[in-house]
Amino acid sequence: MKIVGIYGSPRVKGNSAQLLDAVLTQAEGKGAQIVKHHLNSLSIRGCQACYSCRLKGNEGKCALKDDMNPILDDVLTSNAVVLASPVYMWQVTAQAKLFTDRLMPVLKPDYSSWLTGQKLLSIYTQGQPDISKFAPYFEHVNQMFAFLGFRTLAPLVFGGLRNIDDIQKHPAAFEQVQQAVNGLLAG
Repeated sequence: MKIVGIYGSPRVKGNSAQLLDAVLTQAEGKGAQIVKHHLNSLSIRGCQACYSCRLKGNEGKCALKDDMNPILDDVLTSNAVVLASPVYMWQVTAQAKLFTDRLMPVLKPDYSSWLTGQKLLSIYTQGQPDISKFAPYFEHVNQMFAFLGFRTLAPLVFGGLRNIDDIQKHPAAFEQVQQAVNGLLAG
């Protein structure tokens, strides 16, 4: 099993990164192959709406030659993708949004998907203590991922995390992560 971890936070050791690391470490301990992509350290341009990815022979490939192409290859050959992002201004970070915009090549010209049943787990951290505050947004993002062809799992949302290590004060969060790993690895 291959699991691709997508770090959407600019903080390398922030709360969402710590949770994603916990997912990937546990999955690797159970035999999964792990691939990690730290979006903030990569050069990824915005989609140019050229639709080259829709042309015959280009299926699943983007015309832009940047750091998104290896990520697309990993997503298309994975069993699961885990995206972790803090919530900035009611949504994922700009880095994570850029990643989602560049997933256009997973769609065929008829808007069906090149994906083959990959699961997707999203992990969100936020300073807002009320984790229901942005629930409509998380539902919207999960619907977008389902449209792209992912089998979406219920997102994990953790609130009241303003400082870089606040997640360490919430051991129950890591118990939720362990349950999510079981869901990722299950058939």
